[in-house]
Amino acid sequence: MDTPQHKRRLAAIVFTDIVGFSKLTEGDEVAALELLATQKQIVQPIVQESGGQWLKEMGDGLLLSFPSSYDAVQCAIRIQKAVRGVRNLVLRIGVHQGDVVQTENDVLGSGVNIASRVETVAPPGGIAVSDKVQRDIAHHADLSTQSIGFPKFKGIDDVFEVYCVTNDGLPVGTSHGKVELPGRLAKSKSPVLPIAAAAVVLAAVAVFFLMPSGDVDLSAIPSKSIAVLPFDNFAKGEADDNFADGLTEVITATLSKIGALKVISRTSVMAYKGDNRPTSPEIAAKLNVAHVLEGSVQRAGEQVRIVVQLIDAREDRHLWSETYDGQFSEVFDVQTRVATNIAGYLEANLTQQEQARIARKPTQNMKAYEHYLVLLQRGIVHIAKRELDTNLALAEKVVQLDEQFAEAHAIIALCHLGYHWSGVDRTEARLALARTSVAKAVELAPEAPMVHTAKGYLHYWGLGEFDKAIEEFELARQMEPGASQHIEDIAWVQRAKGDLPLALASMAKALELNPQSDMILREIGFTHIVAKNFDRAIEILDRAILLNDAADYYGLKIDAIWARDGTPEAALVFLKEAQGIVGRDKYLIHEHRFELARGNHAASLQAVDSIKQDPFLSQSRVIPKALARAFVYERMGAPEKMRPELESALEMLKSMATENPIDPRVQINMGLIYAMQGDAEQALMRGRQAMALYPLAKNAVNAQRIHIQMGLIYLQLGQADKCIQLLHSLKDKPLGMEVGELKTDTAWDPVRDHAAFKAIVE
Repeated sequence: MDTPQHKRRLAAIVFTDIVGFSKLTEGDEVAALELLATQKQIVQPIVQESGGQWLKEMGDGLLLSFPSSYDAVQCAIRIQKAVRGVRNLVLRIGVHQGDVVQTENDVLGSGVNIASRVETVAPPGGIAVSDKVQRDIAHHADLSTQSIGFPKFKGIDDVFEVYCVTNDGLPVGTSHGKVELPGRLAKSKSPVLPIAAAAVVLAAVAVFFLMPSGDVDLSAIPSKSIAVLPFDNFAKGEADDNFADGLTEVITATLSKIGALKVISRTSVMAYKGDNRPTSPEIAAKLNVAHVLEGSVQRAGEQVRIVVQLIDAREDRHLWSETYDGQFSEVFDVQTRVATNIAGYLEANLTQQEQARIARKPTQNMKAYEHYLVLLQRGIVHIAKRELDTNLALAEKVVQLDEQFAEAHAIIALCHLGYHWSGVDRTEARLALARTSVAKAVELAPEAPMVHTAKGYLHYWGLGEFDKAIEEFELARQMEPGASQHIEDIAWVQRAKGDLPLALASMAKALELNPQSDMILREIGFTHIVAKNFDRAIEILDRAILLNDAADYYGLKIDAIWARDGTPEAALVFLKEAQGIVGRDKYLIHEHRFELARGNHAASLQAVDSIKQDPFLSQSRVIPKALARAFVYERMGAPEKMRPELESALEMLKSMATENPIDPRVQINMGLIYAMQGDAEQALMRGRQAMALYPLAKNAVNAQRIHIQMGLIYLQLGQADKCIQLLHSLKDKPLGMEVGELKTDTAWDPVRDHAAFKAIVE
């Protein structure tokens, strides 16, 4: 019976959550509060206008109720449309109909609990609804949904089907068992599937490339194979969570040193962190492993309890377990004992070298080791400035605590090399810092795999010495044969050498050890673009995007569509979808180029003006905004507007050249500006200097951008014959990333019908 303090009613419940909120606002309380304020400012008026009730705010989540399922879903759609493009405000939304009990201080009930669980299977930017809501809205012709199967939710015994709303190109989540495809999209009114809906279907189809088939023969899985599942943290606090995740990583790395074992990378098991973990046989089929190691950690000060249990995942059968109680300083001994026991149980004989490697202690300073665990779970190889800044600060803190910590010096070197490779700071000074840190790491621990990883990247990213890089990565692989990282590193160098089939074969091997790695899939997709296999690239990139909707992944798919179609229209449609998910500012250079190719000069200029970074930097480009505007004014036939923009861009590039005279990106654009100004002598000198600084032998994939731009310099100077000679030299090179721009940029019209040009773009 209801009381004045307890009101029970049936309602449609909407539960929302900001994707990645903790990571986005980590250590920045102001940013967190600003994002929550923005969410409330956008969402609250929509809820009021839709007849909903604002029940509760829970951290970054919202609890809303509506009188009907139809009203709830329509409001959820309006919310997702409203937050598209708002920086960092990407929502998951779950909808369910059920009982709500509202007290003076709280909102309770099974409806609330189930809605909160349904939200967890919604994709970023998407809406998931329970089967009850689906039945309620099924007769509304203006709503369309697609089944994602029967997820298993913690604390909910009933198994029910969940659907994703597909209106307005909303994304579809990962499949959970039985699913019909694509029939549940049948409510689309158009006889021709819209591009946005087609993208949804493609993404849903891609799920099946990621999921194992239903008839996987578990008995055929190699018996000496294992995945270390994320350790449960039974303490509270971020530091304890870092310790649990870090321990997962180091035990995985320790097992990877045993040559007789197949060990799945930590990247592929982190999807199973938390409560919504599949059954062991499902994990066995998904990861193609016979065994899983489960564990838990409980830490109180310096006291630690670690519980591990080995499970035959094929039969979901417990094999062995052990509890370790002791001091945090004894954690190295625990890692060694766990690895040794598992090797013994799986009959994987250890060599003396392997025994020494798994027993090695990287430091005696446990405070330094705690920071190192954070670095491991963050990943040690990055090119994004924000990630590099964080890793460098953490690694330098480790070195302050223990100057003899070789792996910390290796990570510092990898950070400096990341700045250099990405183009953020491509100076000799930055390279010198990397050399110093690599030398220190090698001096301290030549037996550590990570030291050879850093040395390999010095040769790869820093010096362009590919064979030496592969030698170092191969040494690291021999020390840690079960780690996918080393095979991946070898693959990237093979691609840079232009050995694309060999690189793809190595990536396939890495994917066996890291089957849910979005990054490997991204690199496979990129490699197929380079090889001009555009449809295959798009298929692979869709799989990567399902795992990680990072801006870069969408950007590569935009390039693949552009190159495949040879026109900007379809690529521009997908670009707008991507901007709605990750923000408009991520693809403004693309937007500028597409609008310019379509003759929309005002829109092209507006995109340039919206770019915050000046100059725009990437691995192969340095583009002052003034130069981008000059390109537009040139197409408009407005030389009086073009000239001052060229002068402004030239001054910026001259300043950069003074600071770093060996940056080929700067030199080639200076050459292009001189060509546009009619100064042939300076244009040719700068262009040839850029090609000398970055020959194709230095990077068969990235250096081609410099050489393509040299062709544009020749055309600007009216030297079409020289351009054709250059094109002949490039016809057998991996130029796929340039094909879209070559096909659409009218600057290439003087040579477009020549066989040398057609050989490159066709």
